Amino acid sequence: MSIMENKCLVIGDLNIDLIFSKLDRFPEIGSEIIAEKSFLDIGGSGGIFSAVLSQLGLETLIISEIGNDHLGRFLIERLVKFGVSTDLIKVNENKSTGITVTASYTEDKYQISELKMINTMDSVNVKRDIIEDINHVHFTSYYMMKNLIPKYTEIIKEIKKINDSITFSLDTNDDPEDNWKGGLLAILKNIDILFVNKKESLKISGSKNIDEAIEALKDMVANVVVKLGPKGSLAHLSGDLIETKALKIDFQDSTGAGDNFDAGFIYGYLKNYDKESILKIANICGGESVGSLGGVGKIERFLQLKRNIDSVI
Repeated sequence: MSIMENKCLVIGDLNIDLIFSKLDRFPEIGSEIIAEKSFLDIGGSGGIFSAVLSQLGLETLIISEIGNDHLGRFLIERLVKFGVSTDLIKVNENKSTGITVTASYTEDKYQISELKMINTMDSVNVKRDIIEDINHVHFTSYYMMKNLIPKYTEIIKEIKKINDSITFSLDTNDDPEDNWKGGLLAILKNIDILFVNKKESLKISGSKNIDEAIEALKDMVANVVVKLGPKGSLAHLSGDLIETKALKIDFQDSTGAGDNFDAGFIYGYLKNYDKESILKIANICGGESVGSLGGVGKIERFLQLKRNIDSVI
């Protein structure tokens, strides 16, 4: 087996994000609203996470699926620009690349998605030569990857057969159907890090508050990270409960903030930083992302992001 150098494999969703921000009011049927800004960007939690982690300095590969169309080619170009390996992305000749339109407000956002491509992705080609060089796998958008849900456990087992030192993280993201089933609890025993927001933690655990949710989830996963948006984050990391405050940022758009947070956390985790520093890095990445449009944004923003990270390690 070759020596691993902090390589991360992402298995998740990839689509286009079209974002409108600084809107003059909330949408109503039959009316038109005006946005001050708009931005076309890499979308999908898998795509955003991959681009951000790559720009932080870790070699990143993504397994996903896109269409052989203009939007798919745009995604490949953008991912390559951000340093992500796209060799494992399947290009489907018969389907269209997914797209999400976001109306972004300071307090929250509305989203409309066409993600049939991701919903029907039903296989992951686990290549031995790839897995031998990987030391972490990150899964995204559990409930949107419907056809993969019955296969997660087998995917993990196949990967561990090839390389049993690999660690795994999962960000469930939202369940559009709001039923929160699908065998997730059985899969969590194979996961090393679980990322959730407040709503997700309560829904998955069936708890009434954050403390109860963490208490329930920590018995299934060694590291549970709850993202609390403007209130920061709360994490149970290998026996330690750690809380961090959010940054004060001039808000532009919250698209992909959670995925930026995840990328910052995994960056610190794979660099083997102490627990407090890992969470600080995650909060910096998540916080800084809301100061610009899009989950990835312009490549220049990562220069300042890296300087901010260097200040806490």
